[in-house]
Amino acid sequence: MLKIGLTGGIGAGKTKVSKIFAEKGFKIFNSDQIAKKIIRNDHSVKKSIINFFGTNSYIGYNLNSKYISEIVYSDNYKLNYLNSLVHPKVFHQFEKFLKSNLNSKILVESAILFESNFYKMLDDNILLISPKAQRINRIIKRDNKSRSDIEKIMNVQWPDKKKISLATFVIENINFSETSMQILSLISKIESLSEKK
Repeated sequence: MLKIGLTGGIGAGKTKVSKIFAEKGFKIFNSDQIAKKIIRNDHSVKKSIINFFGTNSYIGYNLNSKYISEIVYSDNYKLNYLNSLVHPKVFHQFEKFLKSNLNSKILVESAILFESNFYKMLDDNILLISPKAQRINRIIKRDNKSRSDIEKIMNVQWPDKKKISLATFVIENINFSETSMQILSLISKIESLSEKK
């Protein structure tokens, strides 16, 4: 079984790159999407979030993302607390995912692959990097977020310099057609190295 991690700061282009892996037969485990499902559906996690952050934390069954984001992206302690509730559950879901995808090629897409130590469970890890201004423009177009909100998120994510030392491969995503070529070449390289092991 081949297990590859894909990470990068907000707006680096992870989702577009993971689609290339999917086209090449990789099963995708999107840890950020799994985390959102856990926050929405896991009763013990919901209870802990409401106890810690207050009754405004949810609107109906859904997390009040705006309210929570304003708190956690300006307070590292509270962000770490939220992550400590969710990360163990994400890892548990990943173990189940592996069991149901034996002998598959796996790609884990995660914004906090290194911060959460998820990378230690994988064979190789790819870091996508892009200039900050380009990342901000992508997110403004995609999510309609304000520049200041985006910068708050960027400020709590590890800088690329810190992640580069932990990554097996670093890809600069400026022009996506060039990035696609690099990713396809990298997939061939990873697969051939895996076959030799």
